[in-house]
Amino acid sequence: MATKQTGTIDSKLKNTWQLVGRMYNMEASLHDITIPIAHFLLNIDSRKGSFASDIAPNLGTESTSLSRIILSLEEKKLIIRKEDKKDKRRIKLILTKKGQNKKDIAKKMITDFNKIIYAKIGNKKVNDFFETIDKINGVAEERIKYLKDK
Repeated sequence: MATKQTGTIDSKLKNTWQLVGRMYNMEASLHDITIPIAHFLLNIDSRKGSFASDIAPNLGTESTSLSRIILSLEEKKLIIRKEDKKDKRRIKLILTKKGQNKKDIAKKMITDFNKIIYAKIGNKKVNDFFETIDKINGVAEERIKYLKDK
């Protein structure tokens, strides 16, 4: 017997993401990091470092909004700031050894969860999910464009 589908696409996406976020937060707290910190660390180039202004778009924020998290990362000794020699207004963020370790932990959390999903659901269903999500994103982008043109 087929399971009855209830709720809306929006609610399923939101509820699932909240649950996944809660799971990641619980796991991150075991390693003395938070999801925002982990996400930030994952966006810093491990070898060359990265400019905050380059990281901001990946986090969906303005570079001016990053000062609090950058300060927190410095206080935890996860990054150091380096002035750009050409433009003193630009600050490059470099991972410390501790920061690299926390980044590696964050990366492992993500890859481990993805491996579990593939093992439990299978490649075909995961690929179907990606295809469906891409189509949902496309519909949302079309709707945004439509609404902007109004």
